[in-house]
Amino acid sequence: MKPPIRARARSFGTNWQGAAAALAAATAILSACGGDGDGHAPGTAPPPPPDRAALQQACPTLAGAKVPAGAIGLPSGEATIATAQLVAANPDSKLPEYCQVLGSIAARTAGADPIRFQLNLPLSWNEKALMYGGGGFNGSLVTGLDPLRDAPAGQPTPLAQGYATFGTDSGHDAADYVATDPGKFALNDEMFANFAHESYKKVKDAAHDILRRYYQRMPQKQYFFGGSEGGREGLTMAQRYPDDFDGIVSVVPVIHWTGLFNGFLAFTQPQFGGGTLDNAKITLVADAVNDACDALDGIADGVVSDYLGCRARFDLRALRCPDGSDAGDTCLSDAQLATLAAAYEPIRLPFALANGVTSYPGRLFGGEIQPGGEGIGRWVSTGRVPSVPTPSPADARGVIYGSSYARYVIARDPDFDVRAYDPLAFASRIQQVSEWMDSTNPDLSAFFKRGGKLIIRENTGDFAQSAAAGIDYYESVVARMGQSDVDKFLRLYVSPASSHGGRAASRTTGEEVPTSHDLLETLDKWVAGNVAPGDSLLQVRRDTAAPHAVLAARPMCRYPAFPRYVGGDRREAASYRCSSLSAQP
Repeated sequence: MKPPIRARARSFGTNWQGAAAALAAATAILSACGGDGDGHAPGTAPPPPPDRAALQQACPTLAGAKVPAGAIGLPSGEATIATAQLVAANPDSKLPEYCQVLGSIAARTAGADPIRFQLNLPLSWNEKALMYGGGGFNGSLVTGLDPLRDAPAGQPTPLAQGYATFGTDSGHDAADYVATDPGKFALNDEMFANFAHESYKKVKDAAHDILRRYYQRMPQKQYFFGGSEGGREGLTMAQRYPDDFDGIVSVVPVIHWTGLFNGFLAFTQPQFGGGTLDNAKITLVADAVNDACDALDGIADGVVSDYLGCRARFDLRALRCPDGSDAGDTCLSDAQLATLAAAYEPIRLPFALANGVTSYPGRLFGGEIQPGGEGIGRWVSTGRVPSVPTPSPADARGVIYGSSYARYVIARDPDFDVRAYDPLAFASRIQQVSEWMDSTNPDLSAFFKRGGKLIIRENTGDFAQSAAAGIDYYESVVARMGQSDVDKFLRLYVSPASSHGGRAASRTTGEEVPTSHDLLETLDKWVAGNVAPGDSLLQVRRDTAAPHAVLAARPMCRYPAFPRYVGGDRREAASYRCSSLSAQP
């Protein structure tokens, strides 16, 4: 483990000079005496925003400053700013001039890592803030500087648009063990609680304290944007801390974390008995799915868009070898079918988890081979038996994740052999973890009543997690709150054939299809402009070279519709209509 970030404490408001003097005085008064949520004394008008010169001079003086534990809405250590430096505008990265703040929130118990965070404060601020979510098991600092997930080529980053951005490592540093033991941190209860939900709340509160002091006002809007694990974090914020965020984008969220990781183990175990798949077997499955389902959306273009229709039409058992033994590249053995069945079919647990959930849904068909190495081959072993008890870096990602979950989160024994994993033997621990980790609570009424907006995006070619989990969650919210209220604050959009990382390509031509859409802009228009997103959003594929011309476009439809081809140029969005009706090939 790396040592905590340490810095000499210094209060806000000291050593500010020149044009920053008035700002420093006001900040010092606020620090000592308190103020209202906008950073000024109760009953008084807010001061004008600091000018650029004041912010430039103020930035380095933040180093060493502290945010008291009392300013954080959970039991917490205090936050300390380790460094604060002015970063010049960079034409190459297209980032503006900003104040980069690096800090940490102290651990409360011995042996726990601090919660590291980065906050980026643009000198030209739009008075909005955006928290970035993490990924995987986290354990590395999310800087808040990167382009957002699925953003079209050439799209300015949120920081370049004037957002103050921030992110965290969720309270552990996994640099030394991420390759094969990413869940190792879970042996420490505080670090696991921070990963589950506490760190995101703590960092958001600390960031707001710094924003208020630096800009002399609070953000007018606070957003969260995350995908995968970060998507789970976004839903967790809506469910556990409904007053903290005005809008949330949750892309391919790991909603039912416990079910997913039990699923990784369910399709890892058959791989020890002949259930691994080589590239030829994966190609067999991909081609069979495409043959059965490609034309259901009205066009045979190598893209399975009718994701629900394909689920009803295709049966893996049709690929079984005659006697169940491996007979070459034209069929699947019983062991290989067991591996795939554990991925494509529901995983049923023999006891209820948080919010009464008892199963994890199977994946949808159409994502077997994806650009960038996504698909079955990234998550299921291809031609090698998994290593035990510690996976090899060459093992499939699903094997590494399932093993780490079993050994560190559930059994809490690094030497535990995943071949012996039985959920019944760990029922109480699994249920406890589910209460911490699963974002399956369908009651979003508090988030709705305070005006929050939520956009969920699922990718049907996702093999890392099941897009059906997002569909099931959406349906549970509708069942709990009613369609009328749900329509006022929640949208679920489905991107056909897109991988976990958001890319898709034609199975027949290899051409990449449009999957990019700026969901932050869509969210901001809904929250700040009261313009609700429609039943379809435009997905584009842009040239990666400036001026980033649009090369193709398709609609991304609101669940349960899919883009059905109705005629014309297949690269034009006008050639598709969002429909729930399958074509008859």
